[in-house]
Amino acid sequence: MGIILASSSPRRKKILQKLGYSFQIQVPNIDENNFNNLNPIDYAIDVSMRKGLKVHQRYPNDYILSGDTIIEFENQIIGKPKSNLDAIKTLKLLSGKHHFVISALSLTYLENQITIFDSTKVSFKSLNDNSIQNYIKNFNVMDKAGSYNVEDAKEYFIKNIDGCYNNIVGFPEQKFLISKIKSVLDKI
Repeated sequence: MGIILASSSPRRKKILQKLGYSFQIQVPNIDENNFNNLNPIDYAIDVSMRKGLKVHQRYPNDYILSGDTIIEFENQIIGKPKSNLDAIKTLKLLSGKHHFVISALSLTYLENQITIFDSTKVSFKSLNDNSIQNYIKNFNVMDKAGSYNVEDAKEYFIKNIDGCYNNIVGFPEQKFLISKIKSVLDKI
């Protein structure tokens, strides 16, 4: 019985290590399409839970920690870009406006599944085409919801953050610290 992080996110790995947990990593490969037309929060929760269940099938005696992060803009779900052109379009859409970063975190173990989520409001500066193209050229945006990484984009794009910073990174740390998920993991 151990902890498995069901995620390919180096940021989730880093935060979990910083919190003092030992774990293995198994990447879940699931179809993340929104077949049931869920709202943004329910969608992030659903994907997080399905990732946990997928890995739990292979490791039924372990504690599986899984997560998902999306961008919600005007009640639309914005995931990872499919191309550089898609990334440009997304960043132009978010320019000068605010959006919400929603991260869900699930713990799947034995016959149980616990899920938490958080939402952080991010306001973008007005962006010009040159700054968007320069950012995409210099940073990997393809595996980032909303086509940006908050760690790289702070000085380029972000005007204000209202809420948990690590939630934007993909780990709802403030909610985690007071959750049953943490209580269960601390007993392992």
